[in-house]
Amino acid sequence: MPKLSFQYVRQGEEETLLAFLERRFKYHSAEEWHALIAKGFVKVNGRKRKPGHVLQSRHKIIYEPPPRAEPPVDGHFRVLYEDADILVVSKSGNIPTSPSGKYWHNTLVHLLQRAFGNPDLHAVHRLDRETSGINVFAKRKAVAGLLGGHLRDGSVEKEYTAILQGHLVAGEALVSAPLGDDPHSSVHIKQAVRSDGRPSRTRFVLRARLPGASLVTIRPYTGRTHQIRVHAAYLGHPVWGDKLYGVPEADFLDWIDHGARTAENRHLLHASALRFAHPITGHVLSLYDAPRDLLTLFYASTGGEGSSA
Repeated sequence: MPKLSFQYVRQGEEETLLAFLERRFKYHSAEEWHALIAKGFVKVNGRKRKPGHVLQSRHKIIYEPPPRAEPPVDGHFRVLYEDADILVVSKSGNIPTSPSGKYWHNTLVHLLQRAFGNPDLHAVHRLDRETSGINVFAKRKAVAGLLGGHLRDGSVEKEYTAILQGHLVAGEALVSAPLGDDPHSSVHIKQAVRSDGRPSRTRFVLRARLPGASLVTIRPYTGRTHQIRVHAAYLGHPVWGDKLYGVPEADFLDWIDHGARTAENRHLLHASALRFAHPITGHVLSLYDAPRDLLTLFYASTGGEGSSA
């Protein structure tokens, strides 16, 4: 059974098991983590501990989730590149990269671990469930660490294709606005532009005007949570179909409880290009994955005529 295994490294002040899990793994709330710890689904060095247990460096934390029904996903993927160290695939618009929310087994990393018989496969970066396109995985932990360093230092060039609501006034827009947790939202994963947030920059380039929408390419220069989606909404042009940043929060919460989770009912964002130095050989890899479905899904969502959004 897939499980989360993590070796804790203390950074600064003392931290409890509950506080660490809430800070590091936001796919559960503090109340949910508290219940999981109390029921023994989280162990420290192989032993059941209380939520208030104070962690020490080198403590090994293992989370083995309880059995539960998960929403179905689209597990189709295409291999774009593979060698002894890394695996690059194109994913569908209805599967999360890594465990989050209602998903654990039905995630791309666990699907690939099973398909390739490699339980050590690591997701180097994560795409939202509804974002299709290029996803990179490392076949060993050491390689994942090297690639993660490239992502953090900004040497990995990423490009996305999206359809945004409304017509961009200019042909190009650079958004430089810091991001952090939304203090006014009841959705714990929701981000917002805030003065004390982390520096974030995104460039939007208009490629075509559609009925009530804009086809754009996007270059994120930083890699913050939901960065493209938040910056697009900040521009006044949310990603088409975005249920978190493009509609009132009450509608999002209603969708969480009752909405359809399909590749046809998704936001129109696609990871289309990636360029980075191979972590072992140093050779530069340039990968491209055409956004085949975006226009089809857009016109299907508008009855073929677009909208005045």
